[in-house]
Amino acid sequence: MSDNELHVQLEKLQEILGKKITLDPARKKTTVEPEASVRKDSASTWQEQYLTCEKSSGDTVPSRLIGEEFSYQGFDDSALCIGEPLEEDVAFCPFDRIKQYPEQFIGKRNKPLAQPFFDSIDEKKIWRFFELHFPGEPQQSCLLVPTVQFVNFLKEVNSHLGTQLCIPKGNNQLHFSINFGHGGTPRPRYIGNSHEKPRVLIDNHQVIDEDLAALNAATEEDRNSWLASWKKAKASLAYQRVDAAQRAKLAAERAERKRIANETMLANVQTYLGTPDGQSIGNLDCKPTLFVSIDIEVLEVEPRSITEIGIAVLDTRNIQERDSGPGGIFWWGHIKAYHLVVRQHASHVNYRYVQGCPDKFQFGESMFPNKWELIDTLSSILSPYTRDGVADVVLVGHDTPADVRYLSNAGYDVDSALRLVDTVDTQILHQAWKGGKQPRKLESVLSDLCITYTYLHNAGNDAVYTLRAMITMGVEGPKPEGQPFRQPQLAVEHGPLQN
Repeated sequence: MSDNELHVQLEKLQEILGKKITLDPARKKTTVEPEASVRKDSASTWQEQYLTCEKSSGDTVPSRLIGEEFSYQGFDDSALCIGEPLEEDVAFCPFDRIKQYPEQFIGKRNKPLAQPFFDSIDEKKIWRFFELHFPGEPQQSCLLVPTVQFVNFLKEVNSHLGTQLCIPKGNNQLHFSINFGHGGTPRPRYIGNSHEKPRVLIDNHQVIDEDLAALNAATEEDRNSWLASWKKAKASLAYQRVDAAQRAKLAAERAERKRIANETMLANVQTYLGTPDGQSIGNLDCKPTLFVSIDIEVLEVEPRSITEIGIAVLDTRNIQERDSGPGGIFWWGHIKAYHLVVRQHASHVNYRYVQGCPDKFQFGESMFPNKWELIDTLSSILSPYTRDGVADVVLVGHDTPADVRYLSNAGYDVDSALRLVDTVDTQILHQAWKGGKQPRKLESVLSDLCITYTYLHNAGNDAVYTLRAMITMGVEGPKPEGQPFRQPQLAVEHGPLQN
């Protein structure tokens, strides 16, 4: 193979893997030197500096189904014949159960977004329908589709919405993945697709007789296994209806559990900072804590690749025995900040849903790794803080699960890489601080705390402001009992503060 051919093959492999590939280990580059500060340039100048970068056309964010424990067997549907069964290792799911999925397994936040996909489920996707009769009683039947089709359907929905809908774990997973045919017992038979009128098999006496003979000829163990699968296919997963009083009671219990969980998170933050009631501020009698705040910005259109990563770090050893000041303002200066901009996306600015400003990092110089160097660069920044293992690492974020999911899809497992002992979400923290019930945007949280800010939706800025908000709420603690409104210390002591 010539050098040119080898170069072409390496480029293709890099595009597929999303990372730099080299045949010479000594040439591997794990860090990216900071480039000139982007704060001094105008937005247009900053963009022109990187307009020569090739724009991404083939990036994809893997849509991984969290909690998926089974590997679902695919099948060749190109030559399916009416009345023909598939192999016994193909798992099936009752089609009615798929239609009930939004009501039972999608939360209130995502359900309004996902429901339209399920409302037109018969129209926009071709489903391969299979029918299974109870041998000897042909009037009893159930309509099934291969589980792999439902898995792919959820992936399509996730790709459109950026959600992580998945087949549930535990006992419910078994109701979405049912196998038939072990030991020669009856298997579901193909009856057509959703874009044509399925052909019922009730009048096909040969099929009915074959299935009955197959079940009778099976061993007792295989027959009992088939009957158990049949019961799962026919079982109802509908929620039990409750009256208004019972619903109100359940809602109150959920609200109380949520309140306790929120206040527990805030209490934990105070413990890490050394600010709980009765202790002097910054007095660390326990193991030091390393707070790592991470914020992600992504393309607002498909393939929703990561465009920026913001990092802010606070080591509590640097604030030990130091006065926090009102709202923790004196500790803000000990935050170390970093801003990574994917070079291939440096000229892109989000505007459809939020106004991006990747050129407006306010706390240092931006760095511009290539997309295949992004995770290595992130690791090279954080590893000096975490490799000695002296401090407990706590992840901080605003709507943390979303950022963790994007990093995981990019190949960075935050939990294992940082060996986390805890995760703090400032959305939840704010509810405990204010006594509120609904999650608020970072902008609203900062306003409530009287923390001034500029250029949000820059990942580096957002990471710093998120960590500042956590510090302020940790210093001030939860809203006192019986106090209807919360007056932040920054408003009382200094009024609005600048960067």
